[in-house]
Amino acid sequence: MLRINQARRTILLALVAVVVVVLAAGCGSKKEEASAPGAGGGKTIATYKDGTVTEGEFKKYSTFFGIVQPQTEMYLSIPQLQEQFLREYIGYKILYKPLADKKLSDEDQKSLDTFYTQVKQQIDSDETLKKKVDDAGLKEADIRYYYTMITSIMKDEESKTTDAEVKKQFDDTKADYNVISVRHILIATADPNTGAEKRTDEESLKIAKEVKGKLDAGGDWAALAKQYSDDTGSKDNGGLYADQQAKGWVQEFKDAANKQEIGKIGDPVKSQFGYHVMKVEKRTATTFDKLTDADKESIKQEAASAKLNAFMTTDLPKLVTKIDLPKTETPADGSGAGTNPGTNSGAGTNTDTSKNGATNTDTSKNGTTNTEKKDDAATNDTKTDGK
Repeated sequence: MLRINQARRTILLALVAVVVVVLAAGCGSKKEEASAPGAGGGKTIATYKDGTVTEGEFKKYSTFFGIVQPQTEMYLSIPQLQEQFLREYIGYKILYKPLADKKLSDEDQKSLDTFYTQVKQQIDSDETLKKKVDDAGLKEADIRYYYTMITSIMKDEESKTTDAEVKKQFDDTKADYNVISVRHILIATADPNTGAEKRTDEESLKIAKEVKGKLDAGGDWAALAKQYSDDTGSKDNGGLYADQQAKGWVQEFKDAANKQEIGKIGDPVKSQFGYHVMKVEKRTATTFDKLTDADKESIKQEAASAKLNAFMTTDLPKLVTKIDLPKTETPADGSGAGTNPGTNSGAGTNTDTSKNGATNTDTSKNGTTNTEKKDDAATNDTKTDGK
């Protein structure tokens, strides 16, 4: 439950990272406008340098994201987030313009075919989803267009990322690559399978403190982990995760593993899963020259995303001239308020587009679907219930 896929980059995260470059005057051609699915359908809801977005077009795009990231529907019920989503789509349209005529490689075409096949299976197996797709007029060509648009933009930005930028990104995040052995006992606040409340926050903290007291008094990790831990991935192993890369863990657990004094049982650490009683047994730094090729590829993707995000926040607002979305009421219960569609909350579907990025859930580099649900309390990317 704590572990994050090291190559993870969801399409939604890519969306929030997207940026716009200031284009030359020649970008005023209407070719891109005509090719965008749904362009020209219905009322114009956004105007930007050399282009517009219409209601029908935005509905198709939103429906596509509702398939690959179910949280989209919740986001779009919040006016501020709906506008952010629309602005980022505008950024994608502009960025894709100079890339649209590029021919896909055989590898990319295979990934696209695999992605579409799995999306179609998902639609066909869900009558509610199928109705939404039909209502939006979302066709096979549209799904293929959006996927190609997003992956092409990300690949293009990665191709322009220099070795120096990769090295800087590593220097800024080198603690993520520490190799650590840590024992922990998780006292969960929620059931890992259903999400239902298992204990109150206060009850979980109380038990965690009791466990720490027993360990401080010389208690056996193996026995106490088996008795108390809600982490099925480590409870039968004395709570041990041996020689793990820090970046794979959720933030709070990662921070504690990187900072806690070696050999000392720390105070309970709170994460989205509950409270962790932790002892770091070993921590070894990794130098840049010792990184694996996969690590360097991941760092390159992070550097590219950082550049895209920086450009988006500075350049995109200058190019959007008008947003005219229909008024949407915020849910009375405040559900979803404060949610940032750019954050990876662990809920919904992970559509990792790293390399082949071919499938729903986690597309490892071979373009096949990885739907394995790991039980360990260190994974945060293979469950669709946010656990």
